[in-house]
Amino acid sequence: MKNIADHIFDILENSVAAGATEVEIILDFHNKHFFCKIIDNGKGIKSDKVTDPFVTSRKERKVGLGLPLLKRTVESTGGSLKISNLKRGSCLEFETDLAHIDAKPFGDLPNVFIDALICWPGVDLKVFLNMGDGKKKEIFNSKKIKKIIDYSDLQQKEIRNFIYQSIDKGLQEAGIDAQFGRL
Repeated sequence: MKNIADHIFDILENSVAAGATEVEIILDFHNKHFFCKIIDNGKGIKSDKVTDPFVTSRKERKVGLGLPLLKRTVESTGGSLKISNLKRGSCLEFETDLAHIDAKPFGDLPNVFIDALICWPGVDLKVFLNMGDGKKKEIFNSKKIKKIIDYSDLQQKEIRNFIYQSIDKGLQEAGIDAQFGRL
């Protein structure tokens, strides 16, 4: 994975593979530390060894590198990764110090959410910014977007650009500059 956004897309892909129909992402950024919490309603995690590259639920191959690479990425900056099962689904949380010399670039997060909307139209994806004091600000809601536009409309560059700019504006409020992939 080249950047943090790639890791988030990989986690979304894992959620979809686990049967999730709803995914909530909560982002937080302060003092050059990026926090991400992803909650889904999939079938959960069957092994406590999911960060072992030789433990995977996939049948077509014997290795799974996404979560082990994320763990290595965040721990190399002094960050952490926590994965837990919920009553229905799972919760993954990670923190990374983006100012650390070993930090990966942030990447293009708005495109991750747009790609998720296009790739998995049956999944309701909500993205929030943590505003503190238990308050969250919604910056992306695929269910609301799908009520306004048809799936075929996502092929129009102007519509994708509008969605991108809307997400980007929300990220910039949190200090994340998605256009240039840096903070």
